[in-house]
Amino acid sequence: MEWVDVVDGNNRVIGVAERAKVRRENLCHRASYILVLDDADRILVQRRTLSKDFCPGMLDACAGGVVTTGEEMERSARRELAEELGIMDVPLQGFGSFYAEGEGYRVWGGLFSCHYQGPLQLQAEEVSAVHWMSLAEIAERASEFTPDSLLAIATWQARR
Repeated sequence: MEWVDVVDGNNRVIGVAERAKVRRENLCHRASYILVLDDADRILVQRRTLSKDFCPGMLDACAGGVVTTGEEMERSARRELAEELGIMDVPLQGFGSFYAEGEGYRVWGGLFSCHYQGPLQLQAEEVSAVHWMSLAEIAERASEFTPDSLLAIATWQARR
């Protein structure tokens, strides 16, 4: 059972709930978002598995995921990078937080980026494939991407 902090519109913790309840009731929570870039500033894009509870089968421009109760945002980002892609011990650059809301999600995201071009170890339960895409390629295929990852990219572009 995974426990998640429920937060308010100001990103303050107001309770704790099971992850399944957070998803089912669309409770506001925190998540980490990490843009993985190569030397040409292309973004590592993931194809989400069909078993994902949010946006199954869609493209995702960010590694990351739900922050567990009491977990620090950067620790969540590092955990998610290691779990999803096998990326460890890379410098992260922080870009603060942003709020994303849409059909089926209300989330305060902690935004990071890193540069990496080494070997990957994909988490089979969450990631079915990966490939590198430029910002222009992502924009051309925006309808295929999770909406929160597109907002993460826009936030990153505005803050870098």
